Amino acid sequence: MALSCALAIAEPHVIQSLVDAVNRAPITQAPINLLVSVGAMVCKITTSALGAASYFHLVVSDMATADCEQDVEQTFREEGLTGWRDSVIETIHMARPNLHFPGSTESTLYVIHPEVPR
Repeated sequence: MALSCALAIAEPHVIQSLVDAVNRAPITQAPINLLVSVGAMVCKITTSALGAASYFHLVVSDMATADCEQDVEQTFREEGLTGWRDSVIETIHMARPNLHFPGSTESTLYVIHPEVPR
């Protein structure tokens, strides 16, 4: 995949507390698709339990290109999250086609939380 990243470098208990908060937080509005390209998608999710804060889902398929990577970078810049790769709190690999990306055989979901301490 052209686009990939690892978990944020933070204390494991901090990462786990953010993952737990995201998993328990009621979503207050429908997720907003900020980007849908041939191989990547960025969604913004707003929750009430996080003080009306937002977190993001980045889905990257094996169809992702260098243009997709540039589009993802631009999308996060517009959201004020230039260091998004340092804010990944969870990754989920799916070894099957993703319906959002026709022709794909696999994809990875990255959960990105802007409040990860750096």
